[in-house]
Amino acid sequence: MNRAHHRLTGLALGLLLLSAASGARPSTGFGGEFHFVIHDLEGEAAAWSPREVVIHRRTDLDGGLFFVLENPTPRTHVFEAPGLFEQIVEGPEAPTVKPLRVYVTPGETVRVQVSIEQLHREPEPDASGAQTCPFFCPLHGADEDLRSTIRVVP
Repeated sequence: MNRAHHRLTGLALGLLLLSAASGARPSTGFGGEFHFVIHDLEGEAAAWSPREVVIHRRTDLDGGLFFVLENPTPRTHVFEAPGLFEQIVEGPEAPTVKPLRVYVTPGETVRVQVSIEQLHREPEPDASGAQTCPFFCPLHGADEDLRSTIRVVP
């Protein structure tokens, strides 16, 4: 194995430990609210933690789904989750949706409403009935080893 692969493996293990310490937890309010924190890593890389989030369709989607994105680093990062959509509510008009890609500036915490309509459709679940979506910072962590996973289960 090459040095870069060993470094990425080490980074992934470090993120696993960070995930255990700062895991995304649903809030006790209405709907599901999950917290994510970006961490700068060696060599200009960065990754969001926790590494895996499990969202339960039956309980976490009641009342809406919200992600709280925290950036304690000195750089701007992006939270991107292909397959998930941000729901934008402006005034009395019907909500609009766009692919979930949110910029988070240094020291900023952003709360994003995630559209649950697509999650109720259950597109292509795996054998367990779960739908899997990756999430990552495309600016600093697009490598497979730095991607995290959201699993939406029945």
